[in-house]
Amino acid sequence: MGFEFIDAPEMAEDAPSTEMSNTDLAINLARAIGQGLTFGFADEAEGFARSVLGDESYKEARDSARAGLEQFREEMPLAAYGSEIVASIPSAVVGGAGLTAARLAGKIPQAAALGAAYGSGTAEEISDVPVSAGLGAATGAGLQKVAPRVTQEAQELLRRGVPVTIGQMFGGGAKRLEEAATSVPFMGDVIKSAQRRAMERFGAAAFNEALEPIGKKIPKNLTGREAYEAAEAQISKAYDDVIKDIDLPAGQTFVQNVSGVVAKFADDLPKKEADQLTKTINREITRRIKSGRLSKQDFKDSQSAIRGQAYTFSTSTDAYQKQLGDALNDVAGELFEVLAKEAPDLATQLKKVDTAYSRFVPLQKATAKADEGIFTPAKLRQEIRAGGRRTPAAMARGELPMQQLAETGQEVLGARLPESGSAVRGLVGVGALGGMGAGAGMPLETMALGGLAGGLYTPLVQALLRSGIPAAAGLARTPAAAGLLSQALPSPISPAEAGTVPVQEIYTNPRGLKYAITEQGATLLGE
Repeated sequence: MGFEFIDAPEMAEDAPSTEMSNTDLAINLARAIGQGLTFGFADEAEGFARSVLGDESYKEARDSARAGLEQFREEMPLAAYGSEIVASIPSAVVGGAGLTAARLAGKIPQAAALGAAYGSGTAEEISDVPVSAGLGAATGAGLQKVAPRVTQEAQELLRRGVPVTIGQMFGGGAKRLEEAATSVPFMGDVIKSAQRRAMERFGAAAFNEALEPIGKKIPKNLTGREAYEAAEAQISKAYDDVIKDIDLPAGQTFVQNVSGVVAKFADDLPKKEADQLTKTINREITRRIKSGRLSKQDFKDSQSAIRGQAYTFSTSTDAYQKQLGDALNDVAGELFEVLAKEAPDLATQLKKVDTAYSRFVPLQKATAKADEGIFTPAKLRQEIRAGGRRTPAAMARGELPMQQLAETGQEVLGARLPESGSAVRGLVGVGALGGMGAGAGMPLETMALGGLAGGLYTPLVQALLRSGIPAAAGLARTPAAAGLLSQALPSPISPAEAGTVPVQEIYTNPRGLKYAITEQGATLLGE
């Protein structure tokens, strides 16, 4: 057949209007969803069905379906591509489960396999499948590798209401880059402010975890010492509610039990502190016993006095005094067990209060030593480890009260770069200030960067980014995203090597002549 090139604009004048009707829109939306559900094979399935049920050939029906879908993508790209990508999620879940059952493990290998499947479905012809599948596999594996993923630790803090920053949410290089940016004038202050908000809410989340056994929470938006006072009041009230009806038998057995508890902890103290511990318990408990009984008010007063002195000693700068304070805290906790033996009907409620109090103790110490009562996860972990010296096995297993939350907080919120002198900080400063460094005098540039960061790091925008970025990254990891994006990549095999000319559209003019529209123009195919 002969070939003749003509100008496409002349043909376009004769082309009828192709604006989609509502019916066509609904049909094409269904096609896009079908593509997502079938790894890109819905157009072939439609072509086969129409060829069986109607008068069209398979190729005519398939190409008609593809033309409608392409029109949808051109006129409404967000709806077209979005619906196809979202629809591919359940297929990815099912496909991933099947690959796992077939012993193909790992996110990247599975993404490559699913991307290859979708690439095959988006191939124009059977001959294009090998190349298209290869591109889909490479794209799927690449997107799985580079698309940001929220760390499990950050997910845990977000679940507890801690507003981690974007860098803290993704960790790794994003976290280090964000920390380095805190050295840039103006911008750094804004980022530090967002990081401080996360640290404040971490403390509130820790107090709420301490209160979980008694089913309470501190009021929202309380931080620092206010959060501490609210949590302390909740534990005190829960304790009051449990012992309000107690008139405790305190005979010889009770005294022996208390003495045994004191002796257990006194053995680890120097003689001076051990004697002080014994005297404190005798003064606050033994001497309050009257006629073989300990009233609820006396027991409450004794516990309150012991805890008060424990707090005073544990926050001392003297190492032995700290040790005495820890021992008093331990004694106060053990006395719950003694009380439970004497009042078994209240044992369950007392155990809950005891658990809450044991979680509260390291928080109490960390708050006392922190500016404005806002402690870091590292400081909390330090207090937990200090209090767990008698149970090293539990510490090694991560089973001490509040230990897992403290370690999670340290992983997400803890600094990864030194405060100064870091090469990464220097490079970020140089890049941010146009090569002059973080200490250079560039007020306009630094103020502009500060304004930009101020917008990005406001609570509202950070909340939107915390929702939007993971969602977009999740969609980027779908098979549909890999398959569709692979079609936009240049093929490793040129048209000349393949022996074909890429055809973008087939046009038939009113006289019945068919033209192949390519990047070079239009080629006459014949009738």
